Amino acid sequence: MDKNELKNHLETEEKLILINQIREIYDFIKIKKFSKLIPEVRTNISGALQNAKEKEDIAGIDGRITIVNGVPKAAGDIKFSAAEHTARLLLTAKKYDNSINFVINLKYSPELIDNIKSKTYLQLQEIKREEQPEDIKKKEFSTMQWLIKECVDKTGTVPDIIWDKGTIGKEPMIRLFAKTSAELIDKLKKIIQLI
Repeated sequence: MDKNELKNHLETEEKLILINQIREIYDFIKIKKFSKLIPEVRTNISGALQNAKEKEDIAGIDGRITIVNGVPKAAGDIKFSAAEHTARLLLTAKKYDNSINFVINLKYSPELIDNIKSKTYLQLQEIKREEQPEDIKKKEFSTMQWLIKECVDKTGTVPDIIWDKGTIGKEPMIRLFAKTSAELIDKLKKIIQLI
């Protein structure tokens, strides 16, 4: 096997491992109770290759996760380049902390935020979307980058959770980050117990 073949083989293997890790997370959330955490815009799980630099290095669920017969259901397969918002969140988070490899978006509720604050160790940071500068609001695909930068500017780190109460035309949202798929499942367990 020459160097190029070896490189391609290793890249393919890393991609397959990542797809399986996202599948594990998805399999974990396929329970009726999790449906309460799916926002109107639906949920996606994104995972990044270790040295991800662009959307093609991020895998997600094509068409997101919706609710069918009261249970979470993926609209499509797990693919690279399938996610938009969660992919941009992950790529930006990795610029500040390359060990972050997974993100999932969840439905916001004030009760859930209060419970997470008082009953878990998870680090939370609120972002006020109304504070977003006009030029960033107008520039397509820049809001997710702004959310992460705001957090890092305020706290010096990417927290476990970035949440906001929404703004005109934007649904309130919770975004949960993790370094590994096992860590994301562990954090999700803690959150699911609170609903």
